[in-house]
Amino acid sequence: MEPYYQSPRATLYLGDCRDIAPTLPARSIDLIIADPPYGVNWRSGRRTDQFDRMAGDDGSIDWPAVLGDMVRRLLRNHRHTYVFGYTPDQVAKLCDLGATAELIWDKQHLGPGNLSVPWGPEHERITFGVYEWSARNRDKGSGRLAARLRQGSVIQAARPNSGQVRHPDEKPVPLLRPLVESSSCLGETVLDPTAGVCSTGVAALLAGRRFVGFESDQRYADLGVERLIKAERIADLAEAS
Repeated sequence: MEPYYQSPRATLYLGDCRDIAPTLPARSIDLIIADPPYGVNWRSGRRTDQFDRMAGDDGSIDWPAVLGDMVRRLLRNHRHTYVFGYTPDQVAKLCDLGATAELIWDKQHLGPGNLSVPWGPEHERITFGVYEWSARNRDKGSGRLAARLRQGSVIQAARPNSGQVRHPDEKPVPLLRPLVESSSCLGETVLDPTAGVCSTGVAALLAGRRFVGFESDQRYADLGVERLIKAERIADLAEAS
């Protein structure tokens, strides 16, 4: 499949990640950061811009299983993955993870959530895992490679405000960059299979990594390309200085 956008630093494909992933070379990815739809049929009703319901968010797709197929095919052994919105129990077995941990994103902002109860969500879970292809090794406790930079399990990063958000589930770059820097090295390749407006890509490029992303909605892909180009310019200037 031809990339929608490609440069020496970044590649973005337009289409369904389930169709694109099998076309990539096996074991070609060093880190996977995935923020798939959570199957809740969510639609924004608070912001000035009314976002449509996200594709694949109607519960018809088993996203942990989809991610498991990608991890087993594309991720190098003993490398890391981060999955938003699902617990370690939901993804560990399907993604062949030898070690897991639950991280918490502190959004520093009260979200809408269920308005019938007095408590509103101010955080989101992220599952960290280490890929171990051998079931025997997983049973023995292998696959416990620590993150390159050991940090606390709560990450504070303000979510994009309503005047700046470009995607109904957009994640802030300051949240994603520590994940990239903790679990990859300079020049390595980071994959986001549901890239949205490419916040993971921006974080990867600014941290000196390469980026591969899949996005099924052309509106978000176009915004993502604009952001990737800007991030590439910053990365080029940083390398030249």
